[in-house]
Amino acid sequence: MKKVENNKFLEEALSQIPRILGQLNRNPSSRSYGSFDRAYWHYRTNDISSARYQEAVYTLTLLYFSKFEGNDYYKDDKVLEWIRAALYFTSKIQRPNGSFDEWYVNEGSYVATAFIAAALGQTLMLFRENSFDLKEEVIILRILELAVEFLSQTVEETVLNQVSGAVLAITLVGRLCNREDLTTYSEKLLEDFLGRQNKEGWWSEYGGPDIGYLSLTVSYLEKYANLTGSKKVVEPIRRARFFVEEFINPDHTAGGEYMSRNTEYIIPSVSLPYLGAVKPINLDDRYLCYILYNWIETGLETNPQATVIRDGESYFSESAILRVANSRYFLVANGKKGGSFRLYIGGKTYYDSGLEINGFSTGILDESNYVDFKSGRLESKGSLKKIKEPLLTTSVMIPFKLWQLLFGRIMFLQKTIKDFLRFRMISYAGGSEVSFRRVIEYSTQEVIVTDSIYGRVLEDDIIFGVKASYNAVPSSKYATIPEIFRRRLSPNLEEKTENDVYVIKRTFYLND
Repeated sequence: MKKVENNKFLEEALSQIPRILGQLNRNPSSRSYGSFDRAYWHYRTNDISSARYQEAVYTLTLLYFSKFEGNDYYKDDKVLEWIRAALYFTSKIQRPNGSFDEWYVNEGSYVATAFIAAALGQTLMLFRENSFDLKEEVIILRILELAVEFLSQTVEETVLNQVSGAVLAITLVGRLCNREDLTTYSEKLLEDFLGRQNKEGWWSEYGGPDIGYLSLTVSYLEKYANLTGSKKVVEPIRRARFFVEEFINPDHTAGGEYMSRNTEYIIPSVSLPYLGAVKPINLDDRYLCYILYNWIETGLETNPQATVIRDGESYFSESAILRVANSRYFLVANGKKGGSFRLYIGGKTYYDSGLEINGFSTGILDESNYVDFKSGRLESKGSLKKIKEPLLTTSVMIPFKLWQLLFGRIMFLQKTIKDFLRFRMISYAGGSEVSFRRVIEYSTQEVIVTDSIYGRVLEDDIIFGVKASYNAVPSSKYATIPEIFRRRLSPNLEEKTENDVYVIKRTFYLND
């Protein structure tokens, strides 16, 4: 790989390598030597080593083969030992059907299998490109062929970023193993995937767009293009990039509570060369292992670019998202999430994830919400949804793990369990007897948010103006400085009852 000058992408990544290595079991005589799941091998609180942690082996391999300022890991023999240990351990945790487990035993995880295969495929490619005779190559190829066999028998329709990883993984294995059947299959899978792109530029993540996961999809498609030279993904990447750039906030977060999965990061790539507010240092240990290599890959190719917020009023009718940007303020709201919004004025921010009333919320993504938009006004109406936040208890954990141990190997049961858990942990259905109406009005002088609550509620039970997310999205809820109180906007507040309807009106006056 070419020698490059250091830049901020590489600096941010290098600063976190000790944390990555702290996740790795570096004890040669340990049975779990090579595991990156510290909770499994060190704390011993997990009963499996979560497979996706092993994606960090690609991060170490990039460092091993990349010469740049400050990279003490370049061609280091100890790093090479750890890479080999991680590859061997990965082979030990693969299931007989080719799948890997991320969260629980016998999970048969599509995403873990796709993303691990992509990471291992890229790892092996680096060794070949550097003419390095890796003695573990036969083991890796066996892992990869088993993994893509599992992927080819599995369909993912709910969380589409995972499919982009599968496309890259299968394409890599086709190249590495000289298998035309896999190349043909990956091209067909890609064609189907590209056909699922919304005309606004996004792929569905539990029913709507999400910026963090869309940026991940862009990175996988970009790698596919670099590997194959295909022009098929050029226009889809362009559309996705435009959508991502529209929702980079003034504080350099991206997306947030007005998107389907509430993520606020941008995973960098050459197509999206941005250093957002959520940097590697903000990530938890889990996602640091999953995605740190993206900062290294991007830094090896380009320097960070400044984001430019385009002025104008835009309404994305497919996702029901309003965006208004001008010299006075930046406003984004999602009608399908009950008008959940974020507002920036004069360096301060106001977050609103919907109304919360006695364990119910208006800010849950709901296709059945009535949404109406006219220039200067967005209206959303619907019913409150019950907040789901199921926690794992011992009484649930024991029978669940016993079930998985006994019956989890059966593939059709794996899918049944996963669909059930998604419904319980992430998806929402049904409503309550309490309904709401939110109207957001905006002009050059003020932004007014008026909520009407229809049903029997008490004033003390209503919570609003909070940044909150209750669905189980692992890569959300990272902390950013703008959330602290001194950086929060304070609106003029009016509350009253009119004809058994409770009304909350917030007015944000704009600075002259």
